[in-house]
Amino acid sequence: MSLLIIQFIVFVLYVGSITTVYGVLPSISDSWYSLPQRYKPLFTFFTWGIGIPMFFYGSGAMFLSGIGLVFVGTATQFRMTEAYTKYIHFAGAALGIILPLLDLVIVFGVWIPIIIQSIGTLLIVQSKVSNKLWWVEVLAFISIMIGIYLNIDSFNYVGN
Repeated sequence: MSLLIIQFIVFVLYVGSITTVYGVLPSISDSWYSLPQRYKPLFTFFTWGIGIPMFFYGSGAMFLSGIGLVFVGTATQFRMTEAYTKYIHFAGAALGIILPLLDLVIVFGVWIPIIIQSIGTLLIVQSKVSNKLWWVEVLAFISIMIGIYLNIDSFNYVGN
């Protein structure tokens, strides 16, 4: 449970702070571009603060999801066109979201998170809300954390 609490606190503090200072951005990753130079490492600490705990849930898919999130925090400049940074960033983000949702269904038989994510994403995309990707990412975090919470006793993680 401590891993989940760490992830929750990191997410709420970072996203809450970014929203308070800059408002809702096109994506959470866009916050890196909004932050002053001296605060840019906060985005990396944010993604690592969510990603590194994924290593310890005792699941290969969760581990790979964590690696994806660590890559997101390392390949921060996703707007670059001269390098592969954007591909690493976007692939890491996709792994960070898709793998836990699939793991919860395939390994644990927990469908609630992927249903919430799927229906929620459709509703967001079809809505008139701006910055749709931001809201899809926030929903993904909430969906995955709900799934982990519902299954916390099934994970063979460090400290369990």
